[in-house]
Amino acid sequence: MSERSAITKNQKHILRHALGLTRGKQSYRNHFVTGPGSTDYTDCCALVANGYMWRTPGSFISGGDDVFTVTDEGKEVAND
Repeated sequence: MSERSAITKNQKHILRHALGLTRGKQSYRNHFVTGPGSTDYTDCCALVANGYMWRTPGSFISGGDDVFTVTDEGKEVAND
C-alpha cells in the first residue's frame, strides 16, 4: 500500500457521513454530493487525490453536483 497523507477531522467526517456512519456502526449508503464552491468540495477532492473516494461528474440526477463514493481504503480510514 502506498503512503497517504493524513486526513483532517472534517475529511473523516465526510467519509463517515457518505457511508451513513454518523448515526451508527452499520453503513447504509455510499455517496456524498457536493459541487465547486461548496464547503466540502475541496475536502472531497483531497480525499479523491488520496485514494479514499472516487468522483463521478455531476448529472441531472445530482442537480449538476459531483457524486463522491468511498473506496475500500476510504472505508478502512472511516472506521479507524
